[in-house]
Amino acid sequence: MEPAPAPFPWLLGVDEPAEVWLDGVMEPAWVLAAYQRGFFPWPVDDRLAWWCPHERLVFERPTPHLSRSALRSLRRAGWTVTLDRATARVITACQQARGPGRDGTWITDEIARTYSELAAQGLVHSCEVWEGDALVGGVYGLSLGRAFFGESMFHARTDASKVAVGVLAAWLDHQGFDLFDGQVENEHLIALGGTLIPRDAYLTRLQASLQAPTVIGPWELELPAEELARRFRAP
Repeated sequence: MEPAPAPFPWLLGVDEPAEVWLDGVMEPAWVLAAYQRGFFPWPVDDRLAWWCPHERLVFERPTPHLSRSALRSLRRAGWTVTLDRATARVITACQQARGPGRDGTWITDEIARTYSELAAQGLVHSCEVWEGDALVGGVYGLSLGRAFFGESMFHARTDASKVAVGVLAAWLDHQGFDLFDGQVENEHLIALGGTLIPRDAYLTRLQASLQAPTVIGPWELELPAEELARRFRAP
């Protein structure tokens, strides 16, 4: 898949802090063009902004770390894990789980609607954690080529979001994905095994990952969650 044309620049080899592209349109075509150029949306002060920071958080192999408590939760708490069964609900739960402000929710109603449209096209996917019929954790993101771009996660039970990210990452690895993008650094993602890499390294890997065909959804969890969990390495 070739990188998308303008309006987004290709910043490989650009040392200047040209990392924010302001305004634009929150619609599927713009989102896809942004990700193909290494940008992702993150509104600032109610203004739509698209970011391609100098450092990018990615998950390298082996798959993200899960603590012993998270593994116990997966195996003993009676949870089940699914893919693409409730993507719109996961997006809504992520939006509602955070308060206002820069460190709170960035998922506006417009963003939620756009990513739900991309889910209907088979390009946005989710991993859900269930306790009986209750949705207790999940993560969602966009898939292009062999790259998956994680957007947000939530939990209503301790460790549920960690389990969602870990099982999804193991599934992606099992399917041959070679880039799991966590976007920006935070303590939670670092604890899961996230690593910061320079923008040029990220864009080079992105360019290679986009050459592969996109795995359109809906996705299914071919391997049981516990079998995928055996791939995890505790920190």
